Amino acid sequence: MEPVVQGSLTKNLPERLLRFFSRYPPQKYSALVRPPPDPETTPTADSSTLPSPYTANRDAKGAQKEDPRAPSASRALLWSHPKHPNPFLPQKVNNRWIGAKIGLRRQADLVKLAKKYNVEALLPPGRKSTEFKQTRLEEKGLAVKGTGIGQKVKGHRWERTMETRLEDRRKAMMEMPETIRLWKQRGHGRGWKKWPKR
Repeated sequence: MEPVVQGSLTKNLPERLLRFFSRYPPQKYSALVRPPPDPETTPTADSSTLPSPYTANRDAKGAQKEDPRAPSASRALLWSHPKHPNPFLPQKVNNRWIGAKIGLRRQADLVKLAKKYNVEALLPPGRKSTEFKQTRLEEKGLAVKGTGIGQKVKGHRWERTMETRLEDRRKAMMEMPETIRLWKQRGHGRGWKKWPKR
């Protein structure tokens, strides 16, 4: 990949992005040079492979437990090469955490600027990138509990028991002609032990 600071692209980019790309060249730091994720260790944010949280079988929901030590799909995006540490991420040096070289506010400004000039893919992966935010939204879901990938909802009691009640209603509707015949035969409610009593 050619350096981004050469060619006709430099005429269009603002000075701030040019300074950033000269200090952190995309050939070493961008998300494009990230190695492909290992499918065995890295989970995907594909909701088609996971069971629905609204399944009627309550036992099926807890059947597929994820490994708590495995990184989430959004965490797998935040990648840093040992030789070229990502300036958007904190680094662990000698069992001590050192903060990111570029803070979250400056990251957000750089991402907005790069998005405007269609060069966001050349930035290092970070928490303010569009890809990370979209993956995180798919994982965590909306503000409504249970809308994320693999999440389940306990629900209200009337929601949990709705399926059995609907089945009882369906059976009652199928038996309705016989129930009406018995009702009329017993004198319109006299000696009636079965529901409805009125």
